[in-house]
Amino acid sequence: MVMTADEIEKTVHELTLLKLVCTPEEINANPVYDSFRQQNRIFYDMILSEEGVNQTIFKEMMKMKRRLEAGEDQYSVDVRFGQFMANKYIDPVIKSKPA
Repeated sequence: MVMTADEIEKTVHELTLLKLVCTPEEINANPVYDSFRQQNRIFYDMILSEEGVNQTIFKEMMKMKRRLEAGEDQYSVDVRFGQFMANKYIDPVIKSKPA
């Protein structure tokens, strides 16, 4: 089952709050998140990690997910997100290099 951006945001929010009061083992034992954990293992582990999810990138990902849900084509959305990531991580490195 493909989750909507709203469903993903709700689940991430719930897991983020839960990790403040529960251990990862306790959260893993909760069957409510079984499907999400199985379908999105790396993302799930990232949410529960000490660092958590980078909120800036997560919000941008959800904006792109909503574009897909609204019917925008995958390629355009991928290019737009790729440009966002390049602006965030590559441009600062290039600009800080001495000439």
